[in-house]
Amino acid sequence: MTIEERKNLSQTAIQNLILENREKLSISGVLDVLSFDDQVVMVETELRTTYYKGRKS
Repeated sequence: MTIEERKNLSQTAIQNLILENREKLSISGVLDVLSFDDQVVMVETELRTTYYKGRKS
């Protein structure tokens, strides 16, 4: 994807992350879940590939 395509996509793509009480994570704009376990979730979104890492309390 070119830089210009990414700029155009970022202007139209909407991505929301909602973390509720450090227990429930909701993410919009997810295209694919690449991997997950009880500590890390790696997703491909409309904007980029990213990962979310939890920590033990």
